[in-house]
Amino acid sequence: MEKKWYLDRIDLFSELSEEDIGFLMKNAVRKSVEKGSCVFSSEDPVDAVYLIQAGTVKIYDLAESGRESIFWFRYRGEFFGLAEAFGGEERMCFAEAVEPTTIFLIKRTVFEELIQRNPRIALIVIKILAARMRRLGVSLNALHFQDLRSRLAQLLLSLGDLCGVETEGRITIERKFTHQELADMIGATRQRVTEALNNFVKDGSIRCSGKKMVILDPQKLSKMLRSID
Repeated sequence: MEKKWYLDRIDLFSELSEEDIGFLMKNAVRKSVEKGSCVFSSEDPVDAVYLIQAGTVKIYDLAESGRESIFWFRYRGEFFGLAEAFGGEERMCFAEAVEPTTIFLIKRTVFEELIQRNPRIALIVIKILAARMRRLGVSLNALHFQDLRSRLAQLLLSLGDLCGVETEGRITIERKFTHQELADMIGATRQRVTEALNNFVKDGSIRCSGKKMVILDPQKLSKMLRSID
């Protein structure tokens, strides 16, 4: 398992001073986005970054067939749209609200001024981008060198680290992910992911309880990372 030091779930609101937050509230544009609505699309021009006040945003790309490849989800207090913001390139992916979401649209010039006001934010951004590059590398490695069961086990453990609560050795993943979303995150079909999850349930690795998934035996999932079908 990758260690938690590289995780990028940084709640920026907890890092900003009241003065910085006041500057953002005054200069950023607050927008409400309906579920299923795009925030930006691939090849859109880049002139802003986004900060989530409430809700969830899916970051993904589309194949020519229309199939989604989900890179990750962004939650409250998290930036998205950072990667191309300072280079002026076109967007290379899509961002879509998966539930009613409130975001702050921060123009690039405003964000640059915020960094000048508080240089520590630049270090936070570097840490976020480095973490996301690290996870992308892990995902690409898994896609090329691990079987589906191992990729799914690694994904569940990562989700447990990112949005899970540990109690007596068990990890409850607090957010709901559909089987299709899990499949789109590891380059698999929904049917095969459903079959693998059912096998994890049968062997006592996980339990699906309502909208939540519980990792009953994290060590058992960890041992699968090197397994072969």
